[in-house]
Amino acid sequence: MRKLKKLGTLGTIGVLMTGGLILGSSPANAVTCSNSKTLPTNSLTGTTVTATSFEAGSFSPFVATTAGTGTATVSTSQRVSGTCSAKLHVTSDSGSLAKLSLSLGSAVKSANADGWFNITRAGLTGNDVPYLRFFTNGTRIADIYRYNSNGQLWLRVTAPNGTFSYTKLKSSTIPLSTWHRAQMEVTANGSASTIKVWFDGALEFSSSAVNLGVSSLTHVQLGAEHSRQMGDEYIDNVIVKKSP
Repeated sequence: MRKLKKLGTLGTIGVLMTGGLILGSSPANAVTCSNSKTLPTNSLTGTTVTATSFEAGSFSPFVATTAGTGTATVSTSQRVSGTCSAKLHVTSDSGSLAKLSLSLGSAVKSANADGWFNITRAGLTGNDVPYLRFFTNGTRIADIYRYNSNGQLWLRVTAPNGTFSYTKLKSSTIPLSTWHRAQMEVTANGSASTIKVWFDGALEFSSSAVNLGVSSLTHVQLGAEHSRQMGDEYIDNVIVKKSP
């Protein structure tokens, strides 16, 4: 059975966090963040669940889960602001996994997520690197991602019978090693659910006739929940909001 390592405010197993410092098993693993109190903001509606630039040196309130050769770290290599960002690293090795998950606290009707993403390494042809994913309990109901084969932006929706529908949002290639802002809002209302997607400030998708088959949302996720979703991705300035 695959052994998962769950990382909350304390980060990876065997890692001690103190303020903006992450102390690993060797000095090479330590990073110092700005510990800035300035939080990202946006104009999307709802009550803020989190607004973070990871400058405290932790993922909190996101919970990180890794397995195999997958890693979730706070990094100074890339960032939009401050000195730090979150980094998800997943390989094609069996069992490799890394994700950040955020509970909405209780089942809610509507939620939105906003963040900056820099995919520096794509995965295998025919696969993808995720931006934002929405869940109802253990079921992923909607997500947007960069398709590895051509770099396009796609929306994937899970129908009530478990099948997927796909909508191409951008025909142009999203270049690797560049920062892009992805925003997604989901309102769960059965066959009349609403999804909106913005990318780099432009509205790429809006529909109030999406058949999600659910009436509530429970989690927002960064990264993939299944293994071997190869890719390197930096994430910064994340905001998640919810509405009853």
